[in-house]
Amino acid sequence: MNDQTTRGTEGFTRRARTRLADDRGIALITVTLVGVAVAGLLVVLLVNTVRNYRESREERQIGEVLVLAEGGLDEAVFELNHDNAFTTVGVMPDGLDEAAEKAWVIGAAAGLPTIQGENGEYVIVKPEGTDAAYSVAYSPARDVPHAQVRIIKADLFVSPPVPGSPFLPDVGFSSAGNLTVGDSPSAGIFGTVGGAHANENLLASGGATVAGCTSAYRVNDFAATNPPGCGAATGVFDAVPEVEPLFFHSLAMFDLCVEGGIGVVRAGPAYSGPGTPAVDGKPCTGDNLGLPTSFGWQFQLGVWDYQSGAGVFYVAGGNIDVISQDSGTGSNGATIIAAADNERSLTCDEATGIGTVAGGDIKIAGGTMFSPHSSAGDLAMVAGRDISVQGNASVWGALLAREQVGLAGTPGANNVIVGSSRCNTPGSPEGENELSGAATVTYNGGLSIPNYGAVNPIWNVSIDRWSEL
Repeated sequence: MNDQTTRGTEGFTRRARTRLADDRGIALITVTLVGVAVAGLLVVLLVNTVRNYRESREERQIGEVLVLAEGGLDEAVFELNHDNAFTTVGVMPDGLDEAAEKAWVIGAAAGLPTIQGENGEYVIVKPEGTDAAYSVAYSPARDVPHAQVRIIKADLFVSPPVPGSPFLPDVGFSSAGNLTVGDSPSAGIFGTVGGAHANENLLASGGATVAGCTSAYRVNDFAATNPPGCGAATGVFDAVPEVEPLFFHSLAMFDLCVEGGIGVVRAGPAYSGPGTPAVDGKPCTGDNLGLPTSFGWQFQLGVWDYQSGAGVFYVAGGNIDVISQDSGTGSNGATIIAAADNERSLTCDEATGIGTVAGGDIKIAGGTMFSPHSSAGDLAMVAGRDISVQGNASVWGALLAREQVGLAGTPGANNVIVGSSRCNTPGSPEGENELSGAATVTYNGGLSIPNYGAVNPIWNVSIDRWSEL
């Protein structure tokens, strides 16, 4: 082999070794890069797995705490359906925006004991005087740092109880408090049935007379003149049924509403014409039917003036004057149901006898001729607070007042009078149930009052809608 061949072979060998070394370096770099990429993928997968686990856990906790909160609302509705006065806190301030409302609820909940539930705790916040309830839920517990907290608000639908059989009065005047009869010998309660009852004192003034049976829990000035077969004259407590205007709302053909200071007539629950009627127990939710003058009414400065319209009218706030008007009879007759301005928040302190009813008064005067609408039985008028009769009128049927009835004249030819509360609101038109002057009541029996007679009924409470704060 010559020198040239030897040098060629050595050069080839060197080149081969160099190429092999280069290939090994490239392979090492490739393996390293692949390892880094795989490690990166593993890290990403691990991070995603941890994130998904945390998100899944948080979503599960959110679900659990919402379930807790819903359970709190269910419990609140349960309590309200057994006791309509159920509350856990005082009155919520008016005019709160959503953020301020949430802050107030959280603050109120902090002062109330928690109720243990599955996977956490909750607090029911039911403010006084509102148709809303709140549930504040904590998972795993209120005192655990960084606990999940959710607040659910429920707007409640409160509907009157289902009416029972019509009420059949057995006396002409029933009073849950005192009743004073007359200032003259010609005053009194007469008729083939007559009669009077007071859950406090039944007092005579000026030689007045009551025909029929009388009874009272305390003093009864007419006890000596009771006819045979009347039963006990004193020590008798008769559960005088509450007068709640909303009990009668289902009868209303028309709701008289005040909107922006203007009187408006809307379809009531019993409205049968074109349009959508109101929901029973929710006045002024029906279609707008027009102005009061088209239905026999005028409205001015908070007073509804009856002008001989026919139908059953639910007046949702304000006072009512029925002066020198003729309602007609039968289907041309009228029944007036007057609600107080503060139906949802009024109170009666039985211990002091002081009420807090605003508005809902009915004044009858000037020779009024008035008969109930045929669809309302013998129910003529229902007052959210007081009824005042001035002068002689001709009103047929039942006159029911939440607080007092004051008669300075004769209301009609066949009447039942009820003053259902022993409370009196200071400054209201009538301070007590009373026949003054030569006022008389005549009750010949046979009157039937629909939607009345349930004593201390429980209203039906359900969730209208709910939202998360």
